[in-house]
Amino acid sequence: MLTEERNLCMGCMSVLDENGKCRCGYNEDAPTDESCMPVRTVVGERYIIGRMIKIDGEAITYIGFDKENEEKVYIQEYMPGKLAKRSDLTGEVIPFSGYEAQYKTLMADFYDLFESLMNFRHTEFLMPVINVFRENNTVYAIYKYIKTISYGDYLSHNGGEFTWPQVKKLFMPLFTTLTYLHSNGFVHRGISPESIRVNAKGQLLLCGFGTAALYSKHSLIEPSLSAGYSAPEQYSAGLWQGEWTDVYSVAAVLYKSLTGTLPADAESRKEVDHLCPPEELNFNISSEVSDAILNAMTINGEYRTRSIDDFTAELLESTSSNTKLFGAAEEAVIKKAEEEYFPEEIETEEKTKGKIRLPWGVIATIIAMVVLLALVSFVFRYTEILGFGNKPNNSEESSEISQSEVSEPEGYLITMPNFVGRMKDDVENNAQYSDFNIVFEEENNSGYVEGMIFDQSVKYKTEVEKGSTVVLKVSKGYEKVLMPGCIGKDINEVTLTLSEMGINFQLIPNYSAEHEYNIVYDQSVAENTEVAVGDRMNKVLIYYGALEGGRDPWEKDEEESTGIRDIIG
Repeated sequence: MLTEERNLCMGCMSVLDENGKCRCGYNEDAPTDESCMPVRTVVGERYIIGRMIKIDGEAITYIGFDKENEEKVYIQEYMPGKLAKRSDLTGEVIPFSGYEAQYKTLMADFYDLFESLMNFRHTEFLMPVINVFRENNTVYAIYKYIKTISYGDYLSHNGGEFTWPQVKKLFMPLFTTLTYLHSNGFVHRGISPESIRVNAKGQLLLCGFGTAALYSKHSLIEPSLSAGYSAPEQYSAGLWQGEWTDVYSVAAVLYKSLTGTLPADAESRKEVDHLCPPEELNFNISSEVSDAILNAMTINGEYRTRSIDDFTAELLESTSSNTKLFGAAEEAVIKKAEEEYFPEEIETEEKTKGKIRLPWGVIATIIAMVVLLALVSFVFRYTEILGFGNKPNNSEESSEISQSEVSEPEGYLITMPNFVGRMKDDVENNAQYSDFNIVFEEENNSGYVEGMIFDQSVKYKTEVEKGSTVVLKVSKGYEKVLMPGCIGKDINEVTLTLSEMGINFQLIPNYSAEHEYNIVYDQSVAENTEVAVGDRMNKVLIYYGALEGGRDPWEKDEEESTGIRDIIG
């Protein structure tokens, strides 16, 4: 049923002004994805469906409004586009012929997942699930509304990377929550900067839960894998997934947080493991932290860090990784972050200050000893520099030694660094690599962002002579093609053309008699505009007339309908 309450904006669920407008700018009459519920539909006799926020291979997420409690919510609807479609008349989700059993099995998994998550709705650092129910031959999960932004956006807004103390403060509470979930049999499988949200207090909340099918490449539904963050076993049907799968993803998020660089994706690492150690990308990262991240991102799950607790222990293994000394400027930044994000901890620390104090005499003695040791060390070093210690009597011999120290022997070898995963701008004209003759070659590569190095002609750690040439291949990002003109053409012809070109697109039907049946009347990207091949983040929208005498175009000849379904998946 459709609600008659017209005073809410369906884009953000805020009250409309006296002119029926909202400052968010949402246009309720704009075309929407045909798989979505119409806005203002009520489900569960209390939840109003609003704007679609996200759609993946398993579900659609909407902004919603709870009429009973008069508050915003998030509504997640089970809707696997590869297995089912929505009835225009009833709004029910109808599985395609031959997929009824698979649809019901996955729907049961979806229901069980969110019913179980309701038991954790009071767990800190999780987006709370407050209700789940069946209706319209599908399942609806209701999340409590919390104003957040994605961790990916939060990271970008803060310069693209954090220091280790900042990362530690942000992630340790989330690690505790993950350990709790794992101990109760949950594996998330979809941890990435997009499934981690940041609330107004600067705390991290975990969301983006889905069934195992959603986060596995070889499944019946369209998988939702994140390049750089999904674990190797998620790309293979024959490998087990478990806690170690989440360990990989969390470590990848830390990798990105500390280096500002997207980790190499797991599929490409199976062929050639070119993951650059974090400490080589950021010299402020300690070896212990760098090694802990690499251990947690080992390709073979059997040799990978097995649990979040083990990962945490490795991260905090040494004094240098757990408690670092910083300059005044960095200490000020960290203190500000702590005061803003963790005021309770700061207050507790302030209360405990001064409870244990040493006598001034003891303190003075300790200071004097430290100063004395520093003075002795300085004198020893000073005499060594000036040559007063163990200096050879023979000046000729001394000269020969100093000459050999500053001269490089013939055939002097140097070790090839790892360039993969670094940006071309960071390598080009960098004095650190002046010992190499670097040649750049640019190629399209959808697995790496534009400007990132994805291959090198000489392998990492190979010993080469000074001045050796190394060819570095730099990603040009997605391959670009020119958008064809679709307006006025038959929708079946357009569908085939765009599919063959590799353009990601979405068909938007118009069920009025205003437009000619099955003929495209508009496209979101103009003809001859460059579009990226295989870019799943930016769909081209194709608008076409969908009715002829009140007939659904899917109900044409069965053979033709099946062909179109197979193409658009």
